[in-house]
Amino acid sequence: MSLFKICNWWKTQCPDVESNYDSFSIHCTRLCLEEGEKDSIIVGSHSGHLAIYQPSNNTSTDGESEENHHFENVFQHSDVILETKLTLPVIGITSGKFTTAAKTDTKLHIAVLHPMKVCIYQILTLDGIADHGDHTKLLLLYEHPLGKAAFSMCHGSFGGVKGRDFLCIQHLDGSLKFFEQDGISLDCDLPGERNIPSPILYVSRTDCFVTVSPGWELECYRYQDLSETNVSLRRTDPIWSICIGEYGLDLNVLQVSNVESVIVVLGENNLFCITDTGKLKFIKKLDYSPICFHSFIIGWYWEPDARLMIAVVSESGSLLLYEDSQIVWSAELPEIPVAIARANVSGLPGALVTLDNCGILSVGYLGSEPHLFKVPPLNLVPFEVDKCQKEMMELEKEIRAGVDFSEIALINAATERDVALHILVDPKLERCAHPTNITTGEVNMCQIVITTTTRVNLELMQICISSDTALKCSREVFMIRDTAAESVQKVESWIYPFQPAVPADLTILISCSYTNKQGITRVLQKTACLPLAMFVKPTQASKEASHKVTLTSNDYDEGLVNLFPEFISEGSPHALGLLSLISGSKITIVAAKNTNRYRVQSEDLLGIPLIVLSLIERINRRSAKKSNRVYISSSPPVEGLLEEIDRHYNLRLQHTRIAEELEVRTGQMRLFERRFVVKLQERSLRALDGIVMLLKRNHTGIAKTCSELKEVQLQLRLSQIRLSALFNLFEACFVYSDIPTKYLDTVRHIFIAPVFDCSEHCWEELVHPMVQWLSQNGPLRSTPGISSFDEKYIFATDEKFHFEQFKKQLAALIDRIGEKRSKTGRTSVDFEEELEELVNEQEASSEWVSYEKQSDMPL
Repeated sequence: MSLFKICNWWKTQCPDVESNYDSFSIHCTRLCLEEGEKDSIIVGSHSGHLAIYQPSNNTSTDGESEENHHFENVFQHSDVILETKLTLPVIGITSGKFTTAAKTDTKLHIAVLHPMKVCIYQILTLDGIADHGDHTKLLLLYEHPLGKAAFSMCHGSFGGVKGRDFLCIQHLDGSLKFFEQDGISLDCDLPGERNIPSPILYVSRTDCFVTVSPGWELECYRYQDLSETNVSLRRTDPIWSICIGEYGLDLNVLQVSNVESVIVVLGENNLFCITDTGKLKFIKKLDYSPICFHSFIIGWYWEPDARLMIAVVSESGSLLLYEDSQIVWSAELPEIPVAIARANVSGLPGALVTLDNCGILSVGYLGSEPHLFKVPPLNLVPFEVDKCQKEMMELEKEIRAGVDFSEIALINAATERDVALHILVDPKLERCAHPTNITTGEVNMCQIVITTTTRVNLELMQICISSDTALKCSREVFMIRDTAAESVQKVESWIYPFQPAVPADLTILISCSYTNKQGITRVLQKTACLPLAMFVKPTQASKEASHKVTLTSNDYDEGLVNLFPEFISEGSPHALGLLSLISGSKITIVAAKNTNRYRVQSEDLLGIPLIVLSLIERINRRSAKKSNRVYISSSPPVEGLLEEIDRHYNLRLQHTRIAEELEVRTGQMRLFERRFVVKLQERSLRALDGIVMLLKRNHTGIAKTCSELKEVQLQLRLSQIRLSALFNLFEACFVYSDIPTKYLDTVRHIFIAPVFDCSEHCWEELVHPMVQWLSQNGPLRSTPGISSFDEKYIFATDEKFHFEQFKKQLAALIDRIGEKRSKTGRTSVDFEEELEELVNEQEASSEWVSYEKQSDMPL
């Protein structure tokens, strides 16, 4: 970024305010309408607007120097010579002597290129009445229809004719059409395929045309060869060509001396300067993406000290000025232009004229005073957490007050009326026919059938299936276009276990997003539950286990037969054993004899989450009450969660180490390959043996490292799945308990599932600031009543992550949650309706304790 900025001298908005301008939309010339006239600026747009401006210095005052005028000039209505609206788009503008008028007539005519014709206009100035001034209008002299779509045009005294200008039109297919003033036209096709047209220019010194071919070569054709009337004798080969290797965005032709003209080509990555005889003068590599450019000569070309200047505009809005290939100035533009030119306007010779894509026309000059950035004063007010939290609460209330929830409800209701979404999960399982990462045990899959009934015409409808990371769908996304009203669409997919880990959740989310014919997009979401039989099968129950979770249901009439009918066919047993088809662990569900209590136990802690969540879902589904139907009075030990977090963090460190090692080895491989090429070019065959040995050894090391990285990535994904399952279990144990409502949001902030790692940071590093915050603030802070805040840790981006500190803080937060539950007792609002049923809680508890001690399970 430059310290200097282009100083604005004059600015206006063209009639067309849309993005209808390009590099061919501006033309600066002296129309010679009056004596002492300065340059006029002609602007045309793709919508057909044509405007002619002649900026004037309207701020001259006595006693002021001419230099101060530049800073105060403003747009005046008298600066507009002409504004009109043509019936066709304007894709090119130029000016010249296009009629057979007398040589003494110095007035120029305007040639306007339309897609299928070119028109020649004369500018007429009519004397005004009273004080209204003169009136200017366009007079159509003649027009030439085109048989093919035009791309660009150029003009000049083709063939060395004096006092007259001819036109050359280039079509989209690369063919050329020449027009002379007496109506004679000539068609010519350049050799080769011309499927990518490029600007074409006329070199008057050599009477030639230059353009860039689709093969990225700058070619030069002599007009005498192209104008040969006999096609058989016409020579269409270029007299010289030079490869530039990229597309030419724009061309400029300038005569720099009596014996030489140069062709300046702006490429996509380079700036070329080539003489009219095909010799390369210089190439300037650009470290930015150019948009447009303009070249000009300072001085007269016959003078020995004439200098070639090139102004290039970058995509960031910077103007870079070069003298030949050396940069001499850089400045920032107020807008990013699509076209740039140079004009001698009244009061400002050598002004820079820019036009952006929305029609803002500016005339400016290079400033010599830098615009320095001033650092704002530092805000030394101490950060107050309570004050900021209060302001945030007020802003949230203001946002809620501005949202009309009734309108949202109406939109959701309209969405469900437009599209009816029905989901069917087939309970019948089949052997999996898709490849998986599971090598042991049987793998089953189930079918999901999604049916949509549309009530209106839809332009596009997309159905997405989202499931746990341990599962996979045969097809996850369905695209349906142009759906008619009252039509039924049916899609099917198979879902199956993919990773060798028990999924954290059996719930799948189906999202249906659609766009109607009015272009309005709506989203409809529904959930479904996968059959538990896809992951477990019945087996003999176990009497004892290391890990136990106790649940209490409000409905005493529930039984294992009613809750798990697919596993218990007859009778009313009080114990059910389930064997995981993926991990092989055994889980036992025990129902109390005389109370509505259940216990899920297993030697493997990772086998409990899926069964507990499934049991809660089935109890809630069978109950008709709207409040919480399940109460969990115990939770698994936090040591198991911390062990899995420790395992996940170590795998992440191992993954990072292997990735860095792989990066080093690949760098060595590139170095060896370069040395191999050098030795091969030097024909040092004896030295190739050592390089080949290094290549083979390094290749073996890269293959081994890739294999290790692939294995660690798999273990890391499995650890993420296991950690997500444990978080779901802990969240359920705390949410379905007697914790007051004000602590539930904190609980959900801690147990975030699914667990994921980003490219730069692991999950522990992402969660650590939140755990640090909750440890010092909120309802579970370590010192209630005092809001401490460690600014150094929260806002320091280079603070080193301490894993052991993170584990201690997380364990302390979970212990505080357990303390809140044990201290509050069963006074939660969710269980007020069941207080009468639990009056005899002590008796039920003693019966359960006795049941546990004696291990008197009815197995």
